[in-house]
Amino acid sequence: MERPPAWDGQPYLDELRPERGETVRLALFATYSVDLSAIAAMLLALIGRNNEKGSGAAIDFAEAVDQLRNRVRIIVQRGRIVRPVALPRVAGILDQFVIEQTHDERVRSWHPKIALVAYEGQKGPTRWKLWIGSRNLTRSEDLEVGVLLDGYGKRGKGRMRLDGVGDLGANLARAAGRADASAISDELDSVWWKAPEGFRLRALLNGLEDGVALAVEPPAGTIDGITIVSPFLSPNFLKAAGRWGPTDARTLVSSMPALVDIANRSGSSLAAFSRVLAYAAPDETIEEKAPEVPKTSTSDDEAEPQPLALHAKLVAFHQGDTTIVRVGSANATDRAWAGRNSEVMVELEAGDAFNAGLDFLIGKASPVTIEALALTNPVDTSQADALEESRKALMASWDPILRRDGDRFVLDARAEPQLTDASHRLSAGHANGDLLEWPQDGVRLDLGAIPLSIQSAFIQVRISSAGESARWMQRVTVDPPLDEKRDLAALASHMGLRAFHDWMRAMLGGETIPIGDVAWDEEMEGPANGRKALSYSRLTLEDILTAWARDEKAFTRVDKHFGPYVEALLAHDENLTTAEKKDLNELAQIWAIARKQLAS
Repeated sequence: MERPPAWDGQPYLDELRPERGETVRLALFATYSVDLSAIAAMLLALIGRNNEKGSGAAIDFAEAVDQLRNRVRIIVQRGRIVRPVALPRVAGILDQFVIEQTHDERVRSWHPKIALVAYEGQKGPTRWKLWIGSRNLTRSEDLEVGVLLDGYGKRGKGRMRLDGVGDLGANLARAAGRADASAISDELDSVWWKAPEGFRLRALLNGLEDGVALAVEPPAGTIDGITIVSPFLSPNFLKAAGRWGPTDARTLVSSMPALVDIANRSGSSLAAFSRVLAYAAPDETIEEKAPEVPKTSTSDDEAEPQPLALHAKLVAFHQGDTTIVRVGSANATDRAWAGRNSEVMVELEAGDAFNAGLDFLIGKASPVTIEALALTNPVDTSQADALEESRKALMASWDPILRRDGDRFVLDARAEPQLTDASHRLSAGHANGDLLEWPQDGVRLDLGAIPLSIQSAFIQVRISSAGESARWMQRVTVDPPLDEKRDLAALASHMGLRAFHDWMRAMLGGETIPIGDVAWDEEMEGPANGRKALSYSRLTLEDILTAWARDEKAFTRVDKHFGPYVEALLAHDENLTTAEKKDLNELAQIWAIARKQLAS
């Protein structure tokens, strides 16, 4: 029997790339969790430099940070920045793009998954993209679903206004600390939006504000059947959904741990569904831990994602030849739909293509029975759950500050950190430093001297007990603020001499820097790299004069980068040999002569 076709997949990063001649004016992202590699990949995509691996070269990374510094913000739940085992030293400068939402997760979580991007070109009005779905800004390979809307300044075929999108934009802008929330709101309200082919926009369900519940009731009209897809469940939501549509036309697709948990606690809430199917648990096992949802163990290391693990969230109401579908961040839980979380969904009218893809998703899941689920014992994760409760209590009770005295740092909690279990141990440290045990009954932790090139507003935190631990990163206030030359120091010392020559030459020629050089997150340690750099296409006076002859503005365009980066290389690249420093100083003198002659 031939399987129905799956939905067309859209590479998330590729869809965010600007078109030729465009630049990103504004980009606001909302996510529950984030990892720094995904942030870097997103920045590279927004300047059109990401490669097929979701990465890019060190010089691409430098260009992305320079272009997008004041244009991109990522709003993430506090305490949900993933700390990889091997953190690239240069990743600390990504702190400027991250804003933490301070919801107390014991009662409420910041849980939306949104990308709102404005593109502007030399000609024509601003073009917008709005993505709403289930995917966090991480490297997870779970099954996800999302909707990408295109926004235009003019009315056109298939385009419509989207009620509430201005409020959504304003919510994001305020959460990101922007002062232009009202202007963004007004602009978005005037945009004409187009849904993907085969869909028609119906409504935006915006539950970002505290206490605002999502519209949970079915749409008007006769409901012929429902399909719920969600990796996390709660009995009350399922009981309510069990009254929608005919008894024999209700389908539930979830993760096996969630179904086992519900069957063991409230099997009757599953009885209203004629079909129950299971996928593996999603990689993001900490997403919504509360008494109403399943709990699974986590570890410091990022585990390989399980095949066909489910993280998509949607509710589909079947009405004759039409399906009304709600897609976004909300799980099938009371916490998500009753206003206890910040969530966003989009409602669309879909046709045959959507239903065929939904059938494909269902067909890949494993049918299960309530009886078999009830006989399966839930996995004992009590120790991991206890660590998670300590994490939440800590996040709700402390707001540490990094006190800076020159290059020396002290982490000041300003009050004794609170954990829920006296046997739990707290450790903390600078993002690129060692984890240090928190002093008992103390409020300050001396982190020592940290070189400018790896200074960051990110810290790392760990709670441990009996061989298990929970580890993450946070963005904190630095007082006084970090030196404004921090980015230069970090990028120059990381990029090295070879990449610096490549970058200057490419900008002089007005070229797109070729992807394929040393990856942005590859550590380039050891003086051998520096020695090899001089024999690799060294920048020359001929390059400068040739660029001037071709484009008189080229020199001026590059000049603003040249001097600061040379200064930063000489000051912070510990791999440079004496000969290389001499050569770089000579190049700086040549550049100064060229500046004087060409600018006159």
